[in-house]
Amino acid sequence: MADLLLRRARLALEQVAGPDPVDILIRSGLIAALAPSLTVAESDIPVLDVAGRLVLPGLVEGHIHLDKALTRDRILNRSGTLAEAIRCNLTLSSSVSEEDIVERATATALWALRCGTTMLRTHVNVDPQIELRGLHALLRVRERLRSLLDIEIVALPNRLLGEQGRRGRELLAAALEEGADAIGGTPLVEEDQRGLIDEVFRLARRYGRPLDLHIDESESPADFVLPYLAERTLQEGYEGRVVAGHCCSLAAVDDATAARTIELVARARIAVATLPATNLYLQGRRDRQPIRRGITRVKELLAAGVTVFCGSDNIKDMFNPFGSPDLLQMAQLLGYVAQMGSPEEQRWLLESITRQAAAALGRSAGLSVGEPADLVVLDCQRREDILSDLPARLYVIKRGRIVWSTPGAGLDPLAQEAR
Repeated sequence: MADLLLRRARLALEQVAGPDPVDILIRSGLIAALAPSLTVAESDIPVLDVAGRLVLPGLVEGHIHLDKALTRDRILNRSGTLAEAIRCNLTLSSSVSEEDIVERATATALWALRCGTTMLRTHVNVDPQIELRGLHALLRVRERLRSLLDIEIVALPNRLLGEQGRRGRELLAAALEEGADAIGGTPLVEEDQRGLIDEVFRLARRYGRPLDLHIDESESPADFVLPYLAERTLQEGYEGRVVAGHCCSLAAVDDATAARTIELVARARIAVATLPATNLYLQGRRDRQPIRRGITRVKELLAAGVTVFCGSDNIKDMFNPFGSPDLLQMAQLLGYVAQMGSPEEQRWLLESITRQAAAALGRSAGLSVGEPADLVVLDCQRREDILSDLPARLYVIKRGRIVWSTPGAGLDPLAQEAR
């Protein structure tokens, strides 16, 4: 943790589109004061004059798969379907080493950091093919990078039910004992999708962990268990502790069913992760025109008061041969596909990768006195330019310490003293 004074910063999430610059005083890794032209008694505190540039809270990646990242050239998903991607991943998992995962996951996490991310939640496969190699790799990465960004780990099993899922249950329990932060699951791979939801709630209660599930990752109304997840969340008293990722089928059901489900999700305080890049790539593969695109009903969820955030999901792997951990790019993509371009909607898109994502993880990401000094300085001065221009991330600051700066940033050289 460190002390630092940022001069003339514009806070990008203020209600006013063009806020006046303020100074941000950071002490012991926390924001101590925000005001114009702050006076600081100490003469030796490092100063970074950002000259009216915009500052965002550190970006929050709420859904990524570091263990699979950067594997697209090893096993090709030739059909581009979710089903083949799952098969490819199982094949890869049977042979991949812990060291290989550490190398790729570290490279991807640092890439995310350079893009402004200071907190992320990654899923990691825990199943008979890979055993606990992926978990052990990500525990090492978390420890290695702990001074640069916060990493949460979701243990993601393949199958959990019946005799076929016995080993999966054992491995998931071991993962939770060894340090996984949350319980994942993919009902779509089980014949009894509701039974899978029942099982993960049983484990969640036993281990006192939150749930973060891949829900309804299909364009078909036949794969629609989000209402059941919401009902079980209310029954278990797990409001505010469940994340539902994807929720593609919500866009495939009729409007009346969707409205009832969204109201239930809001009551259960389930957070929804929308993952535009991977869903756009995988969904609707069997459709003729018009092709369903697989993005959930973002605007309707927001109107109902549901916490919705945007994530990167897969990065150059069998699920998405493209992919990027640049959350500004993901928010821009969501703006296109969800047709969200008004000033108010653009502000929300920025919140979807900061405050909203943090809230879904039970954390805080803001620029208020008393909050952790995690922030990113952008090379622009107007909020409406952020998602159109995707400006350079000049400085990334974690707990008051500059952990990344763009070469030749050209701002106050005293900033280098804060490293």
